[in-house]
Amino acid sequence: MTLEPKTTVEPLVTFGVLTDVQYADCEDRPAPHDSSKTRFYRKALDQVDAAFKSWKESHKVKFVLQLGDIIDGLNRKLGGSYSSLRDTLEHFEYHASIPTFHSVGNHELYNFNRNELALLFYESVKKLDIPVEVFCPLNPAEHQTPVLYYKFCPVPNLKFISLDCFDVSVLGYDVDHPNYQTAAKILSSKHGHNVFEDWDCDGDLKGLDVRFQQMNGAVGEDQKAWLNNELRESDELGQRVIVFGHVGLYPDSTDWNCLLWNYNEIIQIFHQHKCVLAYFCGHTHESGYAVDSHGISYVVFTGIVETPPDSPAFATVSLYEDQLKIIGHGLEQSYVIPFKNDNLNNCDESIEEKISNSPAVKVEV
Repeated sequence: MTLEPKTTVEPLVTFGVLTDVQYADCEDRPAPHDSSKTRFYRKALDQVDAAFKSWKESHKVKFVLQLGDIIDGLNRKLGGSYSSLRDTLEHFEYHASIPTFHSVGNHELYNFNRNELALLFYESVKKLDIPVEVFCPLNPAEHQTPVLYYKFCPVPNLKFISLDCFDVSVLGYDVDHPNYQTAAKILSSKHGHNVFEDWDCDGDLKGLDVRFQQMNGAVGEDQKAWLNNELRESDELGQRVIVFGHVGLYPDSTDWNCLLWNYNEIIQIFHQHKCVLAYFCGHTHESGYAVDSHGISYVVFTGIVETPPDSPAFATVSLYEDQLKIIGHGLEQSYVIPFKNDNLNNCDESIEEKISNSPAVKVEV
């Protein structure tokens, strides 16, 4: 969308967004999915610092959404998972006055199991200006599966919801965990085999089925019920809601091989409520935007790791009474999203049909 004339009204809140940092302590390499692209692993943290420098100079940014893949899966092969995550988190902790809210990506789960990751993020959160009560359970016992989805309300009448897009997944769980078993059955049924490494190959999958890869996942029944209850509460309280996560939800906004397995179920939950403004994600490394029949915007942000060091890739987002303004920096795109439904009912009907007709993915655990 093209930017509209500047408004003189002060925003209700302003925050930053970045995604797919994918730091690793190694030389630049071609991207595994596309050899024409380069991953600038070591320079990724310079991009993070540049983003915070800009946000601090504006004196308006109150917090940051980090949309997942904060380190690269390559770290596990290099034996540097822990040191790379700590090095990366320190760059965020240094700016404790602008706290960062993290979503979990597939690359974190290539390096750590869910319990390890929850503990590392919990220890980091304690160093920021964030009430740790946001995260529940705060410090899960070893035998418990940690909850990696949460909500927070930075200002009155506004709620943010972070989804765990790998709730049902073959990443981050022991192979005997029910969520792993459910995910493995889904992938096996689509690929026709049980070879883990080949579950990320979509050569034999067609259309929307290309999303059934191990680098994606699904939202489970408990999380769906929690999401529905949170949105119902926001309807009753008159709150607006922005949802964010790592994996794409709307087919017209992202590559289909970067979609949540049960994206249609989550969109249908959104459509049962009037409070959802937008869904933010990363994962595909390229900007994307679409709006659905209910006026909900789906914004995909540019990945830092494949952005040349001389060009930033982050966004500054301001919420006003009547619109959401996204200012892209460097390779990131800019958008103005009005809150008037009559201006937003211009979705691709074929995509809407794909959502309503897409077969349900059974993810009960």
